[in-house]
Amino acid sequence: MFTGIIEAVREIKAVRQVSGKTHVTLARPRGFTDIKNGSSIACSGICLTVIEYAAESFTVEIMNETLQKTTAGKWMSGNPVNLERALQVGSRLDGHWVQGHVDTITALLETKTRNSTLYLTFALPSQDKMLVVPQGSIAINGVSLTIAELKPDRFTVALIGHTVTNTNLAKLSIGNKVNLEYDILGKYLLRKNDNSALSMESLNEQGF
Repeated sequence: MFTGIIEAVREIKAVRQVSGKTHVTLARPRGFTDIKNGSSIACSGICLTVIEYAAESFTVEIMNETLQKTTAGKWMSGNPVNLERALQVGSRLDGHWVQGHVDTITALLETKTRNSTLYLTFALPSQDKMLVVPQGSIAINGVSLTIAELKPDRFTVALIGHTVTNTNLAKLSIGNKVNLEYDILGKYLLRKNDNSALSMESLNEQGF
């Protein structure tokens, strides 16, 4: 479980195939002193497991399903990646509940700056429009953000200065793809309408 508050942005150092599996090595932030084999790290919104680490780097393994459903399938050396370690029990939840389970990818349609604020507009897949609401939460490349504007086929988020400086979102160009994770509560409510009961037990199973 994550919060969507990015701790660091680091570049990919290598992408390689090992016995049919994809291993990605990233530069290790100086503050990531507690990582170990088996640690979960959200990499641009994808929950990945550390399989190797050294003083200056760490390596994660990516399974084929993740490569097909996220932007990880296009990652290359030099790409900047948003990084967040798993939430610790007792920590403040400054963003929103983010699982690191990417729902879909989408493209950046437009960028605008109004009153010194950067606005990014993304395509909204038609099948997912019920999962997005005005002022609702969404994770884009693992960043917890609020929907500022919503239209039938697109949505817009506003980036505060901290987000511009400390994530890879401001580096996006028109047409670039991003990972989307919708609010888990919204997904449960939508599921309820599909004859599935929303119960305290089911919410507790997801950490609520």
